[in-house]
Amino acid sequence: MNLRSMRLSVLAVLLVLVASSGAFATSVSVANYSFETYTSLPFLCGGSCAYSVGPIPSWNENGSSGQWITGGYAGNPSAIDGVVLGYSNGGQIWQDVGVAVAGATYTLQVEILHRTDTAMAGTVQFEIGGISVATATGTDLGPGTWSNWIATYTATAADAGKTLTVLLDSTGAQGDFDNVRLDSASVPEPSSLLLLGSGLIGAATVVRRKIKS
Repeated sequence: MNLRSMRLSVLAVLLVLVASSGAFATSVSVANYSFETYTSLPFLCGGSCAYSVGPIPSWNENGSSGQWITGGYAGNPSAIDGVVLGYSNGGQIWQDVGVAVAGATYTLQVEILHRTDTAMAGTVQFEIGGISVATATGTDLGPGTWSNWIATYTATAADAGKTLTVLLDSTGAQGDFDNVRLDSASVPEPSSLLLLGSGLIGAATVVRRKIKS
């Protein structure tokens, strides 16, 4: 391959990088994301059904919340990731998960259970600096089912450095949650791509010279 062909190949790679925003996606760590870590589940509700009332490890709360192994209680399905889910009875549970980066697009996903024995009441908020910037949306699949709810937000320059918070809420009845995931994706600045391209072209030139010698 001659140097001109190498340069064209490098340009093609750069175009792919520019077009692909997902190329720089990373996961943001959410502690105890599937609620499998717990102190104890002291209250029994028949069979393998058991639950706790009180703080959830790695999460903050106001109101009544806890963790639950459904054990098929009232025909409710098991947790969607592992065997334990987190719940809130009309209150909130939340976790700070880092700081915002300007230009980063955040995607928050949470599984919400529609119990067989009550209305679906779980809601999900994504906050920056203590302010809700996105509410998760999804499709309720009916009693006895889990459904994935998603909130997406692109941070502005004014958001930079402010705290990112995952907030799980419920309206009246119990909200049940599992498998909390947060991803961040950013598009590199043109200057960064230029540096990358220059480096690739330089490396290609060196390789070509060594081959000729």
